Amino acid sequence: ESFDVPLSVGKMSELVKTMIDDDQDEDEAQEIPLPNVKSAILAKVIEFAQHYKVEPMNEIEKPLKSANMAEVVQDWYSNFIAVDQEILFELI
Repeated sequence: ESFDVPLSVGKMSELVKTMIDDDQDEDEAQEIPLPNVKSAILAKVIEFAQHYKVEPMNEIEKPLKSANMAEVVQDWYSNFIAVDQEILFELI
């Protein structure tokens, strides 16, 4: 499966950033193979990055004031991580 992602979003990933051909025109599509990443997980990572570009996550205060993430970050982010533990570990 392939995903079309704006260059600015792709560059948010250090792995992808190292694989981008800087000599290529920014408007030209580049295919970056990520064979070790499941499509569903990559889709979630892209969703996160695209949202983060529009609404960056608030800085998390330390020590945590609560174990309830809804009290620590914006609603979108707390809902984003409300997934099965296995998916959460793959996202990390």
